[in-house]
Amino acid sequence: MPTFSARALQDLCDHSREQHAVTGAQVAVFSGDGLLQAVSGTANAELGTPVTDDTVFQIGSTTKVYTAALVMQLADAGLVDLDVPVTRYLPGLPLAAGRQWREITPRQLMSMTSGLDNGPYTDTGRNDDAVARYIGLLADIPLTFAPGSSYGYSNASTNVSGLLIEALTGQCWDEALRDRLLRPAGLVESVSLFEELPYHRVAVGHVDGVVRPWCFARGCGPAGSSLATSARDLARFGSLFLRRGLAEDATVLLSADAVATMESPQVDVPARVFADSWCVGPYRKVWDGVEVFGHSGTTPNGSSCLLWVPTLDVAVATTVNTPHQGYPFADAVFDVVFRDWLGVAKPQRPVPGPGLETDVSAYTGTYDAHGVHYAVTAAAGTLLLDVHSTGAEKIHTELLPIADHRFLPADDAVTSHHTWDIAFTIGADGQATLLHNGAFAARRTA
Repeated sequence: MPTFSARALQDLCDHSREQHAVTGAQVAVFSGDGLLQAVSGTANAELGTPVTDDTVFQIGSTTKVYTAALVMQLADAGLVDLDVPVTRYLPGLPLAAGRQWREITPRQLMSMTSGLDNGPYTDTGRNDDAVARYIGLLADIPLTFAPGSSYGYSNASTNVSGLLIEALTGQCWDEALRDRLLRPAGLVESVSLFEELPYHRVAVGHVDGVVRPWCFARGCGPAGSSLATSARDLARFGSLFLRRGLAEDATVLLSADAVATMESPQVDVPARVFADSWCVGPYRKVWDGVEVFGHSGTTPNGSSCLLWVPTLDVAVATTVNTPHQGYPFADAVFDVVFRDWLGVAKPQRPVPGPGLETDVSAYTGTYDAHGVHYAVTAAAGTLLLDVHSTGAEKIHTELLPIADHRFLPADDAVTSHHTWDIAFTIGADGQATLLHNGAFAARRTA
């Protein structure tokens, strides 16, 4: 294990939870054959139940790495070619408006280069056809960009991966996840189906009281709406990549080649606070010359982050049930774990400084994604951003330059308190073609 103690990890978990006003939290660190976990706070304030080692938290989009691992299992079995159009496996099913969507490949779905819009957050029921019904909602939504030409995080693209898994396994995504990955990996504190929740200790969301309902849409399960796990199970999942595809009992769940593919950079991420590049499932960051892989996620009930570092043989996971504080909590934990305990200089969030200059004319205009409208204007050389999302209050903020085509919002509500930056992709004419709100991309419309 790294040179720190269970007591130190407990103190870090307690301090970070209190510092960021988190109701309940877990932190787990896996290294080699050992695992440490710390827990703190309350799982359900209405019942007064404490967080325990085996309490499960919704982990949100970190689920996407599990879905990618399932696709890579199919690739290992010769059932999927990552670089042929997904229409080979899902014939006759439109994925977007127009025709370019026919070019989308499984690799592009997992590397966030498909061009599919992020998509709706629509409840398509709790039956086993929920994912298929969700994909049926995409037919009239325009692509954000041509497949393979740029980066744009998309929940819809991962849900298409989930339908691909269903088509090739004959199982619904939840059953395939359980039978092909969770159980063989020994991840017994991980659950996605409502029917299995009574057999686990469950943390519910807390935002001005207990959050209801538990899950907003089973049809978005592959992208992260339903899977719940403990931090130690999440760290154990990360250890699968450290062992190059082997479960703890040496069962082969992924080939070493599949793991190498999942960790291979496919595209640069314009908003670098979020990640440096995207691989086939996880993101990639480079801290102090060290490659760090992982994913993070948030739902109305929980938030998580998983990082693994092959060169250090370490995986670190956090879970919380105060969703909007999940990323700040994880950042505080990682500051200490990586900088102080592992000796890796984790970069701090950039700060706008004096002397930074930018020509704002390239960015002004309107940008749209499904359910979200962005308006970028300028006043006296200062860039301003207005964001209107369906069902939410309009947000107005100043954009503060930190690097070429990158800005920090003065009001982090723009990024749902994920502490991301705002970036722009520039076209051949010198004008912005895409706005990137951290992970998510919107196409320029005027």
